[in-house]
Amino acid sequence: MLLRAGALTLVSELSFALAEGESLALVGPNGSGKSTLLAALAGLLRPDAGSIERPGTPPGMLFQDGALWPHLSVEGHLAFVDRGADPGWRRRLLDEFALQPLRTRKPASLSGGERVRLGLARAFAGRPRWVLLDEPLAHVDAHAADRMRALLPALVAELGAASIVVVHDAADLALFGARVLCLSGEGPWWLGDTTVALAEPPTPALAALSRAGTVLSGVADAAGRVELGLGLALAGRAPGEPVTAFLPSASVRLSANGAGASGTWVGPDPQGGSWVRADGRLLRCADRPAGLRPGDSVSLAVAGTPRELHPSGRPPAGRGS
Repeated sequence: MLLRAGALTLVSELSFALAEGESLALVGPNGSGKSTLLAALAGLLRPDAGSIERPGTPPGMLFQDGALWPHLSVEGHLAFVDRGADPGWRRRLLDEFALQPLRTRKPASLSGGERVRLGLARAFAGRPRWVLLDEPLAHVDAHAADRMRALLPALVAELGAASIVVVHDAADLALFGARVLCLSGEGPWWLGDTTVALAEPPTPALAALSRAGTVLSGVADAAGRVELGLGLALAGRAPGEPVTAFLPSASVRLSANGAGASGTWVGPDPQGGSWVRADGRLLRCADRPAGLRPGDSVSLAVAGTPRELHPSGRPPAGRGS
């Protein structure tokens, strides 16, 4: 499948299948084509090339902009989707999404978070066989987001539905997808197992989400060498070529004997380890020693070579990683 936005190729040669009950997390930078892909899958726009085989029933869909019906009440949205056939299910969704007190109100009188919850309830109102959710946790408060993280996978599992969910947080990847599809917005894409995406992120977009290390970037000099700081470098690149690489937290350790690069301890990382600043870069470090305060001087030992990242997860033909 090929998707374009004007002269820009968003996704090229995309091919994947989703089985009944299977979940897929969809990620990528802003403008990479995530919403466009969902619209194409739902049949709302035609791909520029290729074809899409869909189930015989429409998806339950949450649109990024809501796309609510201004003339219908909250309960009216759900009744329209299920054609009034299942009031018990409708009442349950109103309760699950905390919409019961709002059931007679129309979208214009709802807050942003309330509109998102209405869009989600509408997506499930018809007991869909497949679900497409575009940023379901956007514009909802922290309490509602935590509830959605529990509720949405449970509803999908109860219905036995296939699901594709756009996410923007590493913590949500495994929750919403056994596999991850990562778009680059430049044509190349990567599809793979969520555990791989989290442990060894293969693309710049996944590395930016990862909490397992630090993304480093640089530009090749006239000799084709890319300086990444802390004495780390990659060679053999075209002069002026931008390079993005990933340095795992486990490769950055605090040196007990004072040897290594000088840095400053920034503070603890809530995900484990520490944040340190060295050579003008903010780095994730595997160690989290007691007694350090923000601003304290530290010494860093950096092991290994950063792994270069590519939009497709693979280096260009003829080049190693």
